[in-house]
Amino acid sequence: MIALVLSVLALGVTALNLLLCYGMIRRLRAEPAHGPSATDDTVTGPPVGVPIVLPAGSPTLVGFFSPGCGACEDLLPAFTRAAEAHPGGTKKVTAVVVEVDPDSDSRTYLDVLSPVAEVLRVPLNSPWVSAFGVDGFPRVHALTEDGALRWSAVGPSDLERRLTG
Repeated sequence: MIALVLSVLALGVTALNLLLCYGMIRRLRAEPAHGPSATDDTVTGPPVGVPIVLPAGSPTLVGFFSPGCGACEDLLPAFTRAAEAHPGGTKKVTAVVVEVDPDSDSRTYLDVLSPVAEVLRVPLNSPWVSAFGVDGFPRVHALTEDGALRWSAVGPSDLERRLTG
């Protein structure tokens, strides 16, 4: 008799558990997910970016360029020299070519940057652009080995000053 009562009780608890799980799944499907998104603001105001986790051995010099940008063309020789002299070689340098205009020709940037850096071609809405908070071009970021931002530069003279200082 006790075995029968315990079996019925276990069956009742299992049925209740299934009913509650079904209700939670229906509610989660009906409601949008909450939490930070790329368009949310932080308390201090700048937009929250899409996180990019940089593993050990990640690039420590990251440059952002956009085809058709005159300032980007001015920065290209200084960035190339910095990339050639950067410890770790091309594995530690990443050049991100952001294609703001889909009709722009990025071959010049790819040809110049490929020998000195790993080159990524990304659209403007790329997680790379969001995560690094790039709001204009060109932009160069230097990172520590653990991925923390060391400094940023926005032009050739700023880059030269950062590299020598």
